[in-house]
Amino acid sequence: MEKPTVSIIIPTYNSAATLGRCLKSICAQSHFSFEVIVVDNLSDDVTVRIAAEFGAKILRQKSTPALARNLGVANSIGKYVFFIDSDQALSTSVMEECVRNCENENAGMVRVPEIFIGDGFWGSCSAEWKNCGGKVEQKYGASGRSLTGEPRFFVKESITRVGLLDPALLWGEDYDLYQRLRKMGVTETRCASELYHYESASIKVVLFKNLRYGKSIPTFIHGSKERVLSPIFRHALLTLREVLNDLNKKPGMVLGCAFLLGLKAYVLMIGFMAGLK
Repeated sequence: MEKPTVSIIIPTYNSAATLGRCLKSICAQSHFSFEVIVVDNLSDDVTVRIAAEFGAKILRQKSTPALARNLGVANSIGKYVFFIDSDQALSTSVMEECVRNCENENAGMVRVPEIFIGDGFWGSCSAEWKNCGGKVEQKYGASGRSLTGEPRFFVKESITRVGLLDPALLWGEDYDLYQRLRKMGVTETRCASELYHYESASIKVVLFKNLRYGKSIPTFIHGSKERVLSPIFRHALLTLREVLNDLNKKPGMVLGCAFLLGLKAYVLMIGFMAGLK
């Protein structure tokens, strides 16, 4: 029986340092029926050349991550779409398991467990923080006491019916899509195979992302009418407790996580205030 095609959509901008690793993991998948669509935000490094070397379909346009993914969907041929980032890598069987779960369970979207791996001290601190955040999701997400990650793997027909991602959002666009899919009655499932996310060793990169996210939060709140600041704060406190409870962690790592939390919260608030103007 012919396997259904998966369209893997990757937004990029000056992603030469990480894109090769990402694309190699895709080529190693046990599910062979796929296409790779790289939507490049006019990079000025060798990102496009790397994508071409791996045979990816390349679209170049000035875009936000949400718009880039929408462009990828519009130019895709797959029954399924898989949204990943250039600094991520897939375990060998993740795509095969996502397809099988959708086919067997009649699901329209799949959550994929995400493991964070850090480069350097600050990258390791950031990865440790996010992995502890994942533990918090598992413990408290079902009760609504914690934020939860959103699905990355979708039946294309489902996301096109709800209007795809909101290109005005730089933060929360995946959550916004997820909520619209839930309201439409699209069922979800979860796979056991993992996705690996490589955290940057640069504090500057981490803080720039949080500044951008903070600027977009007012737009998200205005559009969704949801309260998100208190869940973010509660999730951060639960994650900090998870970090502190791990007695095997080096004291330097704990201090690094706490320092990053303070910096990210400060920059996020600056971005939030700027987004209110």
